[in-house]
Amino acid sequence: MNVENVSRDDWILGGVALLLIIDLLFLPWFSITVGPFSSTLTATDSPDGWLGILAVLVAIVLIVDLAVDRTSPQTQLPSVNNSRTETRFIEACVVALFVALKFLFHIHFDLFGFGFWAGVILTAALVYLALQARKAGLGLAGRG
Repeated sequence: MNVENVSRDDWILGGVALLLIIDLLFLPWFSITVGPFSSTLTATDSPDGWLGILAVLVAIVLIVDLAVDRTSPQTQLPSVNNSRTETRFIEACVVALFVALKFLFHIHFDLFGFGFWAGVILTAALVYLALQARKAGLGLAGRG
């Protein structure tokens, strides 16, 4: 295992993906108040918690993909267009798709909690960083 191949930009991409996983699993995405009673739900809770769970799983795949690519470069992984950065960009877009669907299925701006807004920012950052890595080829997140 060789962590010397992990750049600062790789750490940032992996860190954003990890923060998004934490957000999806633990931060309140929905806040519901009825009279004196209040409840919060995470992205993996109902309604449509399966979208949050799938977003978490794909974000984990992105982190594992980045870690294996960097710490064990001799390991052959399946890739899109023979490019690890292209693969990670597609993975980030799939995460964004699940987060967007979770939003579209439940558009109630008065119900969205802090976790939702943080999730939107983290998802946008994840896609942006993966896109920059894809454009750079050898830059932000991996070999082209």
